[in-house]
Amino acid sequence: MGEPEKNALSLVLSPLTLPDFMSQYWERETLHIERDANAHFNDILQMSDIESLLSSRELLFPAVQLSCKRSPVAVTAYTDEGNRIVPRRLIEEYRRGATIVMSAAHQSLPALAGFRRAVQAELGLRCQTNLYLSPPGEQGFGAHYDSHDVFILQVHGSKTFNFHEGGIEMPYAHEGFDAAIHEPGELADSVILHAGDTLYIPRGVFHDAVAGDQASLHITLGIHAMTLRDALLEMVDVMAQADPRYRRSVPTELWRAWSENGLADDASAGSVEALRDLLNVSLEEHHWQAARTRLLDAVSLDNAQDCLGQLTHPPGPWLPGTVICLRADARIVTERQAERVSCRVPGQVMELSDPLAQAFEQLLSRQVQALSDWTALTEDQRQALCEQLWQANIIEVVDEPTASAGAFDEPQDLQ
Repeated sequence: MGEPEKNALSLVLSPLTLPDFMSQYWERETLHIERDANAHFNDILQMSDIESLLSSRELLFPAVQLSCKRSPVAVTAYTDEGNRIVPRRLIEEYRRGATIVMSAAHQSLPALAGFRRAVQAELGLRCQTNLYLSPPGEQGFGAHYDSHDVFILQVHGSKTFNFHEGGIEMPYAHEGFDAAIHEPGELADSVILHAGDTLYIPRGVFHDAVAGDQASLHITLGIHAMTLRDALLEMVDVMAQADPRYRRSVPTELWRAWSENGLADDASAGSVEALRDLLNVSLEEHHWQAARTRLLDAVSLDNAQDCLGQLTHPPGPWLPGTVICLRADARIVTERQAERVSCRVPGQVMELSDPLAQAFEQLLSRQVQALSDWTALTEDQRQALCEQLWQANIIEVVDEPTASAGAFDEPQDLQ
């Protein structure tokens, strides 16, 4: 894992810290971070990366497409009968003024995949990366808003971002921009992004962008917020699964009162009150904890697993004197509940029960240790735990003894 992946959020926010950003700007206002460092994002993307993709991979519409506000481009102008991108024709349309858009670019570019994985693991939120390459002076899209928060990472050239009045305050994911319904208001502000700069735009803010006097390439890092609505819906689901009362149908007399009389009359008001009494709804802390666990697990499982080194460094043998350590770049989040530990890593959620959970916590505390230090585990348990941790790609071997090393000690209580 390279430095950009290990320090992904620092790459985006420096010199601002994540806590300061969250407390001052997140969901509140736009933020332009200027840097006198044109190559700031070059370790995760360069212009040549796009040329390499066009030269070496079969790309399909709509993962790759063209957009031009001035003169829309027909899909057939740059694809074949199988919706495959024809690079020569794509580049011709780009030279005529169209913006090249690559959605979910982290699925095609390894450096961007590592960057996205690290950001998603650190924030505990779903993320995506799209690329936008615009010809000089051109505009790919009209004014619009996004239903997720975005960071614009300017890689090459410059781009002027214009902000307009209007928009929707913190829209949900399903409240996306629709040109037939939503219209931008008056121009409110403009900023010029240069290579190396970051721009944060909260969801719901109307904006458009025009490239400067040379080609403009930027990464849009989209962050999908976990809203209070998401948490409440998950809590309701937890409650409904745990309590059979919620499986009952609405009593017929209450349902008919709603349908026939509306909510404004006395009968409906009485129905609502009766329903409250029937359910006796009470949101408890354990409902929140269960919902939170499910939501965070879903984010971890949505992430791409880090497989670097797993083909070149096969596992084991896990001998008594083998010394292992946690990978320095491993992204591990653990939670203990009673006799179990839940461990989240990108692409995987592990559940460990004591004594394996205690042994894992010992490794987390020490960082480096010999397998023989797991004195409370049997040989089979040590083998199983090492195999599970290796599959999650969070450990590596520091020192591997020969097969003639001594046998494991007899199990004792972990300290």
